[in-house]
Amino acid sequence: MTVENLSRDLERIGVHLSAPEIQVLGAMLRAGNETQGEITFQQVYANITEERAKAPSKAWVYKCISNLESNQFITVNRLGKPRHYTATIETIMAGLANSGSRQLDILEDKRKELSENLESLERADMQDMANTIIGIMTGRKPKLTSGHIEGRDNVRMAMIRELCANTSPGDVLRLTEGANLLDLGPSKSGPVEKALLESVQDGLTIKALLTSQIPQGQGPASLASFLSKTSSLVVQGILDERLQLRATPQATSTYRMLCLNEEKMILFMSKAPFPDSAALIYRDDNPTMMDDAVATFDRLWQSAIDISAILKQAIAGGIKPSNKPPE
Repeated sequence: MTVENLSRDLERIGVHLSAPEIQVLGAMLRAGNETQGEITFQQVYANITEERAKAPSKAWVYKCISNLESNQFITVNRLGKPRHYTATIETIMAGLANSGSRQLDILEDKRKELSENLESLERADMQDMANTIIGIMTGRKPKLTSGHIEGRDNVRMAMIRELCANTSPGDVLRLTEGANLLDLGPSKSGPVEKALLESVQDGLTIKALLTSQIPQGQGPASLASFLSKTSSLVVQGILDERLQLRATPQATSTYRMLCLNEEKMILFMSKAPFPDSAALIYRDDNPTMMDDAVATFDRLWQSAIDISAILKQAIAGGIKPSNKPPE
């Protein structure tokens, strides 16, 4: 191992070759070689002063020796006078292990802090923060307006904030292309899916309309597979008819959206499974589009295949959901 590699590895466990204590440890090792055993303070001090143009104070050397002892790099025999010190490969290994353990604790604390900061940042609602800043600076709560949302995380945060938060029993969420937007399998469930299911528990009704055609002959098998992989919360929502799933008889091109009641909706700008671009639209800003989107959804819904009924039959037939809750 080179000196550079040694220095780097030591610094990782909080030990520096240039530290005063390590310099004194070197003097103790050299003095120990000369005496073939335990060494006294005077022998250590003499070794240090021989190598320096200006001798350090004895108090400084005592402090370094005390630090070496507390960090387990040396042992001290206090039975006789003067005290005798021992520095060996065993004591140095113990000191390094002690320093490494201490550094691991420090890094673990930092990792927890970074993890908490990461989770906090992922949950951060930039619109809410911006609204709060405006409120503080102007004394007025800004009026909510429609707008464009960029970025996958921002889109998903908007879905949670606008469509899942503060819902009440009797509220209806219309959702199209549910095969992609409402993946309720535990292994893939994310914060949006979790928020939707929590809202269903609180009384929200979700009408999810699948507009992509299921491959011929795979419908029942696909639905049975879906049910076996999904959570008990989904099954309960289906049984309570607060989670309603339907599919158009053939692939249908329509609004790709989530719409809460007839008041606001998020309209997706791409066909990607997890869109990174969307429009948030409030009824006051565009009532014509809102009415047309709801009317189109309701028309397709009436002629769609009731998957919820098929799933209920599967449940009655004994297909059991996963007991694992959404993550």
